Amino acid sequence: MRTILFVILTLLSFHFLAAQDFSLIDTHSKTVPSSESKTVESLTAFLNKPTTTDLEKVRAYYVWIANNINYDTKTFFSGKSGIETSPQETLKKKKAICQGYSELFRALCQYSQIPCYLVDGYSKGYGYKPGKKFAQSDHAWNVVFVDNKWQLIDATWASGYMDESLHFKKLFTNEYFLTQPAEFVKKHLPSDPMWQLLAHPISMECYLKGDAEIAKCNSGIGSEFVFADSIQEYGKLSYEMQQVVSAERAYNFYPENVDAPGYAYLNLAFVESNGLNELYDNKNYQQALERCQKALELNEKAYSYLKRSKTPNGKAAVDICKQNISSLKESIRSLQNILK
Repeated sequence: MRTILFVILTLLSFHFLAAQDFSLIDTHSKTVPSSESKTVESLTAFLNKPTTTDLEKVRAYYVWIANNINYDTKTFFSGKSGIETSPQETLKKKKAICQGYSELFRALCQYSQIPCYLVDGYSKGYGYKPGKKFAQSDHAWNVVFVDNKWQLIDATWASGYMDESLHFKKLFTNEYFLTQPAEFVKKHLPSDPMWQLLAHPISMECYLKGDAEIAKCNSGIGSEFVFADSIQEYGKLSYEMQQVVSAERAYNFYPENVDAPGYAYLNLAFVESNGLNELYDNKNYQQALERCQKALELNEKAYSYLKRSKTPNGKAAVDICKQNISSLKESIRSLQNILK
């Protein structure tokens, strides 16, 4: 009897969420004065005014972003790297690629102390053809902790679509607001399988098949993956270590993705190199030597991945690794001579 009651309560809870009336929140989110959307702080404060729960706040952010940010097709088709995607830049231009949408959504959540992460992965959006193999991740979205569980958001795809003439057409949709993981994964495959939010994560092989096959892959066969516990442990790590741990999982999940761990280790090497000038100035040569040796090890680790990259950005990063390795080896030799 208790089991039956639990199922009934769970179903009632689900239907309550699905049927919740967001009309007041949506109307408020569509009437934000331009003067209140110049900064993350002012925008969040205005959007939060009629809200009483985190769910309503998340809804307000989703609706505002999807209705006010246009997809930057020019940047998308330019193929340029190092594009500015900060929340402030997105608010200024009122347009962005997926990274910009996702960074802005995360920033709004963080300002309201709502746990949120940016997720990158492989998408079946513009340009995808059935059976296409991916060389790298091509999309970004968010996972957010609301109503006592992690849920999925894609504010980019909620804002519109690319037509046949390659122009962006504004068309708001609710389809990507707290979408059920089993449905979301049909078009979004995270690089790190943890972010599938599924007890039985699907493989890349399965993802490349049709929706019916994906549903079969997620049918509950095999041992369960407790993603909530993994996310909790992930949250305890520094940002740099989060990138490394996630990138390693991404590589193990899909070995074609050598860029993810390569960039993660290269970034960690950069962090390790910070403060070297101060150590030199203070004549802390032993500590500087140890820092250089660690940075060298991390650059070599990054190079071991990136040398296999097939992407322009990955190949450019290889040159950076080589320069760093050469420079660090020279610094190590110099420091060893000083310490003799």
